[in-house]
Amino acid sequence: MQASAATAVFDLLAAIRRQARAWVVVESLAVLVLALVAAIWAAYGFDRLVEPPAWVRVGLVAAVAVALGWLAVVRLVLRVTRPLPDESLALAVERIHPGVGDALSTVVSCGRRGLDPLAPIDSELLARSAAQAAAAAAAIRPGSLFRTRWLVGLAAVAGLALAATAVVAAVRPTLAGVWLRRILLLSEESWPRRVVLTADAFASGRRVVARGADVDVVVHATAKGPLPEVVDLRTRGRGGWRTDRMGTRGGVVQGGQTFGHLLPSVVEDLELDVRGGDARLAGLRLVVIDPPAIDRLAITCTPPRYLGEEPRSLPVSRLVPVPKGSRVDLVVTATKPIESADVRVRLAGSDAEPVPLTWSAAADAADRGLACGIDSVDADTEVLVRLTDADGLVNRDPIAVVLAAIPDEPPRLDLRLAGVGPAVTPQAMLPIEGTIRDDHGIADAAVRLDWGAGARELPIERATRAGADVTLAADHPERVALGNLGLAVGSRLAVTVIAHDDCGLAAGANTAVTDTWPLDVVDADGLRAALEAREVMLRRRFEAAVGDLAGARSAGESDAARRLGEAVARAAGETVEVAAGFRAIRREFEINGMLTPELDARLSGEIVAPLVEVAAGELAAAGRACREHAEPRTILAAIDAALVRMRAILDRMLEQESVNDVIEKLRGVIDAQQRIREDTLEWKRKRGREALESP
Repeated sequence: MQASAATAVFDLLAAIRRQARAWVVVESLAVLVLALVAAIWAAYGFDRLVEPPAWVRVGLVAAVAVALGWLAVVRLVLRVTRPLPDESLALAVERIHPGVGDALSTVVSCGRRGLDPLAPIDSELLARSAAQAAAAAAAIRPGSLFRTRWLVGLAAVAGLALAATAVVAAVRPTLAGVWLRRILLLSEESWPRRVVLTADAFASGRRVVARGADVDVVVHATAKGPLPEVVDLRTRGRGGWRTDRMGTRGGVVQGGQTFGHLLPSVVEDLELDVRGGDARLAGLRLVVIDPPAIDRLAITCTPPRYLGEEPRSLPVSRLVPVPKGSRVDLVVTATKPIESADVRVRLAGSDAEPVPLTWSAAADAADRGLACGIDSVDADTEVLVRLTDADGLVNRDPIAVVLAAIPDEPPRLDLRLAGVGPAVTPQAMLPIEGTIRDDHGIADAAVRLDWGAGARELPIERATRAGADVTLAADHPERVALGNLGLAVGSRLAVTVIAHDDCGLAAGANTAVTDTWPLDVVDADGLRAALEAREVMLRRRFEAAVGDLAGARSAGESDAARRLGEAVARAAGETVEVAAGFRAIRREFEINGMLTPELDARLSGEIVAPLVEVAAGELAAAGRACREHAEPRTILAAIDAALVRMRAILDRMLEQESVNDVIEKLRGVIDAQQRIREDTLEWKRKRGREALESP
């Protein structure tokens, strides 16, 4: 084989190898340029249409970079670095140029490895193949083996695409700048659109709202041309996306339209997306947090000076009663740090505008508490507190506390003239029983006596600065002596009790006055006659009770136990009441200074005590026998015992009535003698004057 022929073949194959690698490089670069341009326009379209968040754009850029790198490695690096052996190239040339036969591959095979000395090769045939390969190598152009037109077209398309992209970027630098900043610098800048949407109250796309509050989303739309007729609000929470149609708010103002939608009772964080026309407002977020609320409320009341001025804590409730005129201090501790507060006061139930109240940070919770005070609560006062936290959230409903001003009530007098009838003697000692109470403290009390010739107030010593409760017990009443007043028989006495409290407010002390007790002033004889008349009435009541019981005892009706039981009960009740009546008569004698030992023995020992004993003894035994349905003989025996005792008492009363009649007749004789004596003295005085006047 000739060396010149082999050299020509190998030079041809080396040229083909160089052009193949160049073709791969050009073709791969064109594909990469086209892929890059396609990615640029796809990213532009996707980003302008959707305006995804930064993390989506980062993923998009990463995906494009990975795809381009994969193309560069697969289509360029691996293909360029792949070995192209002479045998493969020779076979490729022979496949494209069949006329060459297998001369090239024969020369390559024999020329690279040399001849095998043992192989039976015809030297003449080999020389002829070498000559044929040399002729083919001189005739074949390496470029004819490649698709040059296709490569040129591909490169031209890639160049035109890249040039068109560059021209668009140059013509629209604003859009190109937005694209670069959003895709490469991950800016949140929005794409310029025909319609522009702006949302109220979203700072950097974020709005903090109170949990459970109704959130009003307001969007303003402006446009270079027609305004959008429809704006949709998309929200996403735990339940996924939801779309609501936003309503218009008012008309078109200065080329813009306002749209709004109310989200009721928002309790979770929401992502918001607003779409209208070609604009999209994405990346909005509602952040839900708890609004400030009361964690603790402390109320301290300092009463007025006359009540001691000792501060005291009050239980917290919607209505807090405080003494009128007190100073009230409030300390409100919030559940979270507060930025500011608004404290106002107004009269409870009033529609007037609340008046601001000065407040300060509480000492024990400087960032979460506030302290305020009202110098004097003179009427029911409503305190309204609104708290604002660092996020600008305000408690939905103001904290409201009503301070109920409890006025200092006048003293309460529950008094009575015990045992005093409608008439008294000038020497009577009036007992006053009952209680004097005040909500804070009694200053003094007095008994006021008014009669025709004058008036006087007698202090009740035990009620002077006596606290909030004074008791005039029955065994230790307040006794008012009338003996030193000089009351005239026939006059009329009015008795009242007056009490004052310790109220130190501007209106002054409170005064309480009992009802007036009118009393007729009579002499001892007149009072005695009235009391004796009452004795007669009581005696007749008792006599009727005895007769009623005796009549029931002698009647022979059916159901005797029940009927007799009723009669015994009536007799016992009448007996007790008659005893009380005689006891009252005795007390009136005592009050008026007319109770002698003999009279006391008669009334207490001979009438009252026996009446009480028969009611508690014989009558009670007869009543038990009737209730227990004892044998008729037992019931009748018990009633008979009671009647015997009652008749004995009645006989004693009748004897006393006879004595009283004699006393009354003697009193009449004495009165007649007194009148005769007075008439005689008057006649003698008259005769003496006549004798002196006669000549």
